[in-house]
Amino acid sequence: MPFIDANTQSPDGDRAAFDITIVGAGAAGILLAVLLSRLGRRVLVIESGHFEVDDERQSLNDIEQTAKAMSNAVWNRKRAIGGTTTAWGGQSLPFGSLDFERRDWVEHSGWPISLDTLRPYYDIANRFMAVDERNYDSDILGLLDRHDPGFDAALLHYHYSKWARQPNFYRLHRQSLERDVTVLYNAHLLRIDLAHGGRVQAIEIGDFRGSRRSMPVKTLVLACGGVETNRILLLNDHQVPGGLGSASGWLGKAFMEHPCLDAGFVDSPDMRALQELFGTRVRGGRRYSVRLSASAGWQRANRLLNVSASLMWLYEGDAIGPLSELRTFVRQPRLEGALNMIRSSRQLASGLWTLARSGLIYKPSATAKLSLMCEQQPSRDSYIALSEERDRFGARKARLHWRIGRLTWDTVLGFCRTLDDEIQRLGLGRVRLSETLHADADDFESHLSDVNHHMGGARMSASPTDGVVDDQLQVWGIPNLHVCSAAVFPTSSHSNPTLTLLALAARLVDRLSKVERPAEVTS
Repeated sequence: MPFIDANTQSPDGDRAAFDITIVGAGAAGILLAVLLSRLGRRVLVIESGHFEVDDERQSLNDIEQTAKAMSNAVWNRKRAIGGTTTAWGGQSLPFGSLDFERRDWVEHSGWPISLDTLRPYYDIANRFMAVDERNYDSDILGLLDRHDPGFDAALLHYHYSKWARQPNFYRLHRQSLERDVTVLYNAHLLRIDLAHGGRVQAIEIGDFRGSRRSMPVKTLVLACGGVETNRILLLNDHQVPGGLGSASGWLGKAFMEHPCLDAGFVDSPDMRALQELFGTRVRGGRRYSVRLSASAGWQRANRLLNVSASLMWLYEGDAIGPLSELRTFVRQPRLEGALNMIRSSRQLASGLWTLARSGLIYKPSATAKLSLMCEQQPSRDSYIALSEERDRFGARKARLHWRIGRLTWDTVLGFCRTLDDEIQRLGLGRVRLSETLHADADDFESHLSDVNHHMGGARMSASPTDGVVDDQLQVWGIPNLHVCSAAVFPTSSHSNPTLTLLALAARLVDRLSKVERPAEVTS
């Protein structure tokens, strides 16, 4: 099947012949397209970008921000075939059981599905990422010939993230896309039109020459980023006041990120031993990195949110360390790099020996920075709406009002105390916290940063009064419109959202593969 440039041509043949039309060629869109095509469905993917990011397409990400600002809302979202997988690290880490449950201390928590529902789809997601299917604690410990250091399991979970060898989904699945899927790029979705029966009938797309065209649709899936998904639904208010999926009043509400911060440092009498426990390891060409996350018991007992910690091994100033110097020199040999490696030859030898012997990416003399990734409580006070400013196609831009509740800050403080207690109990050292971490910090939002994990706004719900999509990702009241984006997450856990999104996408494949191919819809 072809890659088609909308600036120069249209899909060949009968455009009504596509069973499924997917908007967005990022992680979820590519998984949906590849797996559905393998099941015999004719799939069209529409992508506003092309094969590389550029200023013209990225300008469509421009947003108005009216509360806490994200660090780079334009360039942290990628309009290209492959989406943000062209820039991420490829991390695999599922949500936990409690993340899906209703927690009486977390307002608006609870998914209409459980971890058990998603568990088999997590396996499919990992296979699609070309990541192994080992569990995230005991299996990896065995693989790496390591042991659990003894953290109290009632408080903390010592486990691993797994990293894909090839994080770019376009490169990973290019052959399948070229063979089985039609991808129309440089094509920007402008409008969704419903028939009298409430089904999506057609979409209008525009290219970057100023041309517009209407295309019939049988089943439409929005697989865009979290911000753009909300914007598309809100913009399509010409037939449904407030936008598609707005009946409950939840559309755009409860936007979430993973608030992050550098909480301080871990000082240890034996920094080598600390790196052995918390450093990243390589085995079979794959990377595995350690996380310490809050146990379900700790969250319940303290009535706090989910959160996890990682140790980042850093050198002073602009130094990147001998192993990184070596990688840089291999890519781009320069005299300065050679001199740096000569000066740090003993450390380089130690790092290389350790890597060869145990797979540990060892950084001699590095300090251990404590970094946290936190769950954000869903709140109507944090939302996406529409700005009065317009983009090059004349559509209103997104307006983001990102607010972080106090419960996130309380979680940070409580978790840091637990970490310090456990690290001291095990004789590993102690946590030296940043001076900004104190309970009466009224400016706590300013100490937290975003990490390009845009979730919420089109939340999944058990009833049409409580959200935007049902447990099958169908927009309430529109039977052939689905949303497959992190925008559907009711809560955010502490984990990177992509694996869970891919699991939802794999589950949606099951749903869409069983839907009867409808006759051509007429108004």
